[in-house]
Amino acid sequence: MPSELDKAIRRETLTPQYPYMPREEWQDRITRVRALMKEKGLDALMLVNSQNHQYFFGSTKTYKNVYPAVGIVPRLGPTAAVMESADSLVLETQGYAELNVGFRGDTQAPTPTASEPVKLISELMYEMDLAGKTIGMEFGRFMWWDAFTMNEWERLKKDLPTTTFVDATDLIWDLRMIKSPWEMEIMRHLHRVTAKGYARILNDAAPGMNELQLFYDALKFWIDEGIVESTNYTLSCMNAIQPFRDRTLNPGDWIMLDGGPCYKGYCSDIQRFIKIGKVSPDFEKAARLASEAMWAVEEILKPGVTAGQIWETSYATIANKVPDIWRTARSRRMVGWVGHGMGLNIHEPPYFVEGSDAVLKEGMVVAVEVPSYHERTFANMPEDTYIITNDGYEKLSIDLGPTETSVRT
Repeated sequence: MPSELDKAIRRETLTPQYPYMPREEWQDRITRVRALMKEKGLDALMLVNSQNHQYFFGSTKTYKNVYPAVGIVPRLGPTAAVMESADSLVLETQGYAELNVGFRGDTQAPTPTASEPVKLISELMYEMDLAGKTIGMEFGRFMWWDAFTMNEWERLKKDLPTTTFVDATDLIWDLRMIKSPWEMEIMRHLHRVTAKGYARILNDAAPGMNELQLFYDALKFWIDEGIVESTNYTLSCMNAIQPFRDRTLNPGDWIMLDGGPCYKGYCSDIQRFIKIGKVSPDFEKAARLASEAMWAVEEILKPGVTAGQIWETSYATIANKVPDIWRTARSRRMVGWVGHGMGLNIHEPPYFVEGSDAVLKEGMVVAVEVPSYHERTFANMPEDTYIITNDGYEKLSIDLGPTETSVRT
């Protein structure tokens, strides 16, 4: 009787026709994560989060199918991926794995000759001499599983009774938080183009303009510039509480530009406010406070500064003129953080929150967003994105211009 591995297709995937990333980039990631695994006493990583499949294998998910998919990075030996045939073919076309195992699935039920995927994975673990070893898993924050059901996970553990599965979340984030030169260039290009698209909305917004058309014009620009590659990638641009709407802008309306398109799976996140019609002097003062807090953060933004210090500096700057901001900042109703890391997820560690001892390091990409309020709602919440350099920062969103709320009359 054939084993589950015998029913699968096995091939080496090291020369993709359309590489997601350079082979040298992939090799460097594997080398660096293996060094961390050695420090932590791990024999392998087993990855079931699609962002980590993209990071460690260069493989994007074709659709939200229901089949198990794992990437295996051993400390010693070849990397391996087990995926349903469609995703396995994508990996062959654009990613890297010394062993690419594809099994045939069906949207309704496995075909009679198809591998049973959980058993297939456990057989591969035995073949790779990883059964009974210590395996790092994505058990922690923001490591959402989208390749295993709970029943499948329980079955896999039953098939590997002597194997120890431990949390490797911090190890993975230690690697992903520090961006490579290739990643930095992706983020530079993405934010430069995102900023120019948003600048079109900032320049064209006015009473009488159609809000949805403003978004379409920016979206067309992004598509023409090549950063919206596929509907498979997230487009996280939004208008605060609701999407851009098919409406005529009138005095009193406001637009919140936030997030942006993605490129190579990496997210943009920059933010500006647009107010339609005249505003009061009190509103102008409140809106400017957010800019002053952003400038204060830029004065200290460099390696060695903690996320908690950034939070403290932000709100202390506003508190010089609005002492009550401390109560607002700590309330559950309003935004309490003032920034976060950036990468394949739009919000990644470190998080700029009160008391955080997370330390900024060279190579991190972070977004700073400091809110100010007027009459219990936003007056301004500008957001810019930065690469942390050896002695300061490089602002990626500089082409978007001033941080003040744009008032269009």
